[in-house]
Amino acid sequence: MRVAVLSYYGFEMVKGGTELFTEQLRRAFPDLVTITFEDSGRTSLPILDRLNLKEVWMGASIGRHFRRLCKEEGFDLILCNSTAGWWLSIFRPRAPMVNVFHYTSIGFAEGTLHGTPGFLPTRYMMPLLEKLTSFSKHNVAVSPKVQRELADRYGIRSQVIVNGVDVELFAPRDKVEARRMLGIEHDGPVAIFVGRADRTKGFDLVREVAARREDLRVLCVTSSEVEGKNLIVRRNVPHDLMPLHYCAADLLLFPTHYEACSYTPFEAMACDVPVVTSRTGIFEDLEDDRVGVVVPSFDVEHHLAAIDEVLARELHPRTVVMESFSLERFAEQYREMATRLVAERSKR
Repeated sequence: MRVAVLSYYGFEMVKGGTELFTEQLRRAFPDLVTITFEDSGRTSLPILDRLNLKEVWMGASIGRHFRRLCKEEGFDLILCNSTAGWWLSIFRPRAPMVNVFHYTSIGFAEGTLHGTPGFLPTRYMMPLLEKLTSFSKHNVAVSPKVQRELADRYGIRSQVIVNGVDVELFAPRDKVEARRMLGIEHDGPVAIFVGRADRTKGFDLVREVAARREDLRVLCVTSSEVEGKNLIVRRNVPHDLMPLHYCAADLLLFPTHYEACSYTPFEAMACDVPVVTSRTGIFEDLEDDRVGVVVPSFDVEHHLAAIDEVLARELHPRTVVMESFSLERFAEQYREMATRLVAERSKR
């Protein structure tokens, strides 16, 4: 089956969750063809960035380039990440199309952007583009949370296929050895934080937790320049070295304000590292005390208590990942969906 995926960026340019998702699709479709904004030969326009119309321009450029490509190459199925395929909702190719919603702008804006300049355009303009991009496509939500947001806030029906994690790459290893290899000279508990060091990811809470727990060190894996009491900072860590960092920790501290289906907790749990997390993303629906503790608020005291609870218990969240969130399960669900959609189109 010849499959194309339209995405704003490739993994070699942006090491984000959507780009990792695209790479993992190769487990389902080995000959996957990726079409990005860079492939279109266009350049970004700064004025559109200021008007919050960057994605409109990029999606149009990707769509026009892809339509030219379709005249030379045939595809059995077309996958589109977020709004990268909005142009194809107007100028429709013959092959069946799938739109993968990695989040919703309404959910993201209301969860993280109140009081910022980005709130109004993200909350009220981007949903129009999301609604348009859903037309004439089979829509996939990466979590039940996103499916609910699509149904309740957009009137869009969708199928849930939850992201997966490579359990061969992300696997347990000796904690003492991992700390030695990373140069962490601390015999007490270590929590790991992964992500941007800003309020949307709950870093203000992480910093306060670290300052108040003298026995605890927080290993911060981030692209941000940050420092603070009891923080061990590692910046711009390559993806293939992330398992070593997870395995050096006793728990993942994940107090984010909005997630759809983040890879971070999957990766930590695959390394058998339990989580202390806010109730968002998959943790709105995952009720399994083997994974750690879901904290229902952003109160520091509640997080400190949750850390104590996790440290006092012997938890093995990798079993949950193996049961429900493996990359093999992810690939099989995408193959099944693709086979069904192609068969349905051939009958028309």
